[in-house]
Amino acid sequence: MEYEFFQLDNGIRCVFARVKSPVLYCGLTIGAGTRDEALREHGMAHFIEHLLFKGTAKRRAYHINSLLDNVGGELNAYTTKEETVVHAVSLKGDYAKAADLIADVTFGSQFAERDIEIERGVIVDEINSYRDTPSELIYDDFEDMLFEGSSLGRNILGTPKSIARFGTVDFRRFVESRYVTDRMVFSVVGNISSARFRQVAEDKFGAIPARRSDYVRTQVASYSPGCRELSKGTYQSHCIIGGRACSAMSPERTAVSLMVNVLGGPSAGSRLNIALRERNGLCYTVEAGFTAYCDTGMATVYFGCDRDNLERCISLAETEIARMKEEPLSPRALAIAKRQLLGQISVASDNSESVMLSAGKSMLLYGDVEPYESLKARVDAVSAEDICMAAQRVFDSDGLSCLVYR
Repeated sequence: MEYEFFQLDNGIRCVFARVKSPVLYCGLTIGAGTRDEALREHGMAHFIEHLLFKGTAKRRAYHINSLLDNVGGELNAYTTKEETVVHAVSLKGDYAKAADLIADVTFGSQFAERDIEIERGVIVDEINSYRDTPSELIYDDFEDMLFEGSSLGRNILGTPKSIARFGTVDFRRFVESRYVTDRMVFSVVGNISSARFRQVAEDKFGAIPARRSDYVRTQVASYSPGCRELSKGTYQSHCIIGGRACSAMSPERTAVSLMVNVLGGPSAGSRLNIALRERNGLCYTVEAGFTAYCDTGMATVYFGCDRDNLERCISLAETEIARMKEEPLSPRALAIAKRQLLGQISVASDNSESVMLSAGKSMLLYGDVEPYESLKARVDAVSAEDICMAAQRVFDSDGLSCLVYR
């Protein structure tokens, strides 16, 4: 897939890929997320994401929600630890509508007090709903262990107490200081011409005043590994084992991705799935994950199981981790691992929305979108020894933490 790039005078970068489809995807990736909040602002980035749909200087909430809905499209948004993304899907003929709506909600939202009060209740309900999902909540608690003392460790939603104190002035201050144009990327994937892509991007985003900030993300706090056990009163026990890993900027990230994929990726043939589920029938879900941030990362092994099987599952997981650290993959296993990862990436790239979102994040992080050929070369260059060394660093016994819900 070929990409086209250009930058508006205000600093917003734009990236486009043409695909043959009547459907078009576009989005604005903003380099502001949970880790960009001060302690008193916990949950603000996510709260703002909700409020973007509640009304602008020229549109009420109903018109925001219906503009694309009425033509079969959709406007949506999400917040991560490092980004806020406002994105839309529409027919290609409605590209200008979609781009205009994204620009309007991002730069024209009013943050009216009456809307804040309504949405505050919605977010509290979202927080409570999340607390009822231990398989998701445990990741937040574990990340708080790994990055304790840093904004990166705090969950995205905030707490009922933290979001109770936000008002209009707070939201406007955060947007003015964090929604800066040189930390934004507008990405488009659809069957339109290059000229149309540029013309609409310039028309909808070019007049936005340049907004730059000298804000610099603080470094994460030092890490002290530990083990914790929390009583949640759930039917299953849930467990995460892991530690800090390399960042999205590290050359080692390719070896770590391969290692984690072999250990507990989505394939039914992953080592953890075979050891815990297929051979022993001890759990339904077991997985390994690698999350890379701009300056750090984390690698995890997660499973949920019957309480009586917890210790055995931990032992089996630790055995598979030790194998990754000590036993290099055979040439055949290494070749399969590489084909599998590249295949997963290729399948994901067949989803135009995924491509659009990935392109926005890649431009924000690296200032470019890596061609498949370059990615393949990086994967091909990884040796079995590289994977072993990555496992040794990521799952060093002196750096591992463990969190258990009983």
